[in-house]
Amino acid sequence: MRVPGSCWFLLALSFMSSLAQAQPAGPSVAPAAAAPSPEPAPPAPPSPPEPAPPATPPTANEVPATSAGEALPSDTAASAATSATSPAQVRAEQTKPVAETPPLLAPQPPTDFTRDFSALPLTLEARFGFNARLGSVFDDAADEEHWDASYAFASYLAWRREFALGLELDHSGLGRVRALTGQTSVDNEYSATGAWLGARVFPVRTERLDIFVNLRVGMIWQHVDALGTRAGASITQPAQSFSCADWDGPGLGIGGSLGLAYRLGRHIAFVSRLDLTGQRLSGESLGTCADGIGSVASLGGSVGLAFEFETAPR
Repeated sequence: MRVPGSCWFLLALSFMSSLAQAQPAGPSVAPAAAAPSPEPAPPAPPSPPEPAPPATPPTANEVPATSAGEALPSDTAASAATSATSPAQVRAEQTKPVAETPPLLAPQPPTDFTRDFSALPLTLEARFGFNARLGSVFDDAADEEHWDASYAFASYLAWRREFALGLELDHSGLGRVRALTGQTSVDNEYSATGAWLGARVFPVRTERLDIFVNLRVGMIWQHVDALGTRAGASITQPAQSFSCADWDGPGLGIGGSLGLAYRLGRHIAFVSRLDLTGQRLSGESLGTCADGIGSVASLGGSVGLAFEFETAPR
């Protein structure tokens, strides 16, 4: 009974030996367990941005070049964009349209025609023109001439742009009167000389053009130059010729005028005036010469030159 069990045992040993001979001679080693992976190292700090080159800023068509596969950090890109756009923004601010730029109220430099009213400019005038007596003061038998010449001098001081005060002296012809009665004839020439206190108001006053209203009041002296003939004491005596001159006054005068002045230079100006004047004069006999002309109203016009200078320069 023991023989069969031993046979099976021998067969198993021979089979195991044959398997051992079929495997390679090297020793078999069991695979080792995988080692745990190391923890990742902390990230390196970003490199500082490179300073922008001092060269001229790139134009709009230029693109900053970088190496392939290389990306700038966010801070470096922001600084590069700022350095690239800041000059363009500056140029855009400098080249804004005029409408977008607020005007600068810079003081205007003085010109040759600028007046300094704190220096009290004084104007001296000399004018020449005509005078026309309005209406008739003698009877119809007399032959009257209403037109005559006139001339005037004036001085006005301005302390403000709108006002000026001054003095005037003028001489105006009042025309002639001729009459003939029998052997008596007269030829009288009348004139008036006045001294006036005047005031001017300037509704328009620029550096070169002045338009003003002139009001004045003054004293008037009447003058007559007469010549003619007088009948003799009897019809047997011929008429005798005579000539005389006399003054009377003063009477009262008032007047108003509209004037214009255009400055030809800093000190010289062209002046023109249109005057309306009333004069209260005597109609009685002027001494032993001739009768006075009486109260008259006249219209006159004149042109002339004015010289202006500062009386209190700084």
